[in-house]
Amino acid sequence: MYSHSKQTSGPFLFRFLKQNSFLLRLYKRYYFIIKEGRNKKMITEVLNNNLIEAMRIRIPDGTNLANVLMDILYIGKEAVYRRLRGEVPFTLAEVAAISKSLGVSLDQIIGISSANTAMFNLNFLHYSEPLQTYSSMIRRYAEILETMSGDSKSVLSTASNMLPQAFYLKYNYLSRFRLFKWMYQHKQVNCVQKFSELQLTQELIDAQKAFVKANQDFRTTNYIWDQMIIIHLVNDIKYFRDINLVTEEEVEKLKEELILLLNELEEVATIGMFPKTRNSVNVYISNIDFEATYSYAGTENLEIGMIRIYSINSITSLDKAFCKSQKDWIKSLKRFSTNISVSGEIQRIQFFNTQREHIKEL
Repeated sequence: MYSHSKQTSGPFLFRFLKQNSFLLRLYKRYYFIIKEGRNKKMITEVLNNNLIEAMRIRIPDGTNLANVLMDILYIGKEAVYRRLRGEVPFTLAEVAAISKSLGVSLDQIIGISSANTAMFNLNFLHYSEPLQTYSSMIRRYAEILETMSGDSKSVLSTASNMLPQAFYLKYNYLSRFRLFKWMYQHKQVNCVQKFSELQLTQELIDAQKAFVKANQDFRTTNYIWDQMIIIHLVNDIKYFRDINLVTEEEVEKLKEELILLLNELEEVATIGMFPKTRNSVNVYISNIDFEATYSYAGTENLEIGMIRIYSINSITSLDKAFCKSQKDWIKSLKRFSTNISVSGEIQRIQFFNTQREHIKEL
């Protein structure tokens, strides 16, 4: 009797509800709400877990995620742990702040993935405040590199067709000239008309020093330079001298700094390390020209890829597929290059003598 009642209770309930249309509508709505509630809860849990996993990938190994979130979201430790345990979901504003700070893609959080898409930071300079935004950009690059450079397995690799920023930013005239050239190109920038009028702010000078230091703190650095890294700059200086925007005296100052920089590059290549930090440096001279400057920086848990654009800035991405592609591309260029670090003495001497000849043309 009990078994029969259990088997027929379903059809009986359906016939009963069908005869009472109001109760049927109420039942359907109640069932829909329960179902939707369960679905929303499941979706929230999935999104929360995806966000937490993406954050853990972005922070260095051994870093406490809770402490990082306290700094980003300005909330207490207990509030952070409630979110990490899934008791309280992250708000949209909190997800936006995390995405901005750690470079977490929203595509990762919602589970969208494609081998042909990646999120990039274009790092454009604002024309209204070029010095301030340029300073902020350099500082941001330095902060990203600082998070990785202290790692025992940190690697920085650059294939460059121009002088590395990590070297020329420490020189007053050379760093000013690169910025002046960019400002002159963009007529919409309300800027100085002559090189002598451009003076760097202390904020920018400090940011450049931090950038140089962060670069040299990487445990291993790989440079691949093409044969034109000096000649491009020499030609630029000649042009601005010829149109009377750079004086002969300023050309001499630029020439002096170029010689000092070249001496520094040669010392690094000869001993195979940065003199101050003693961190390893591998220098390669390419036998082919590069279309752009490509860079990759990474540790076991964090990496970033960069491509130089518009003279002084770069597009950057933390996307794993892009970083791997960038890393592989730079590695492939070594096949067309000669290692002049410590070994390759003849090629090293020839390369630097050629660069000095280019500088003499000024």
